[in-house]
Amino acid sequence: MVWDVIAYNTQSLLLLIRGTMTVQWYVHDILQQHVSPLMQRLPRDIFQQDNARPYTARVSQDCLRTVTILPWPAQSPDLSPIERIWDHLG
Repeated sequence: MVWDVIAYNTQSLLLLIRGTMTVQWYVHDILQQHVSPLMQRLPRDIFQQDNARPYTARVSQDCLRTVTILPWPAQSPDLSPIERIWDHLG
């Protein structure tokens, strides 16, 4: 699995995730180490993620309590701008 962020006028690390992403791994290795610092630099930006279990768990949501999150409609992969990037890379 690969995890990344796209944002205007900034760059993030492309993270390779081996195995299954757990809630604990997502919170510690992605949200706390990458998303929180990025969102502090981009305070007016909106964070969007799909409804995968690690993203919707209470501990994940608690970690993002100061971030504006755009709700993700069920069965809507076409709303993800990063999917267009994966199409070009694949």
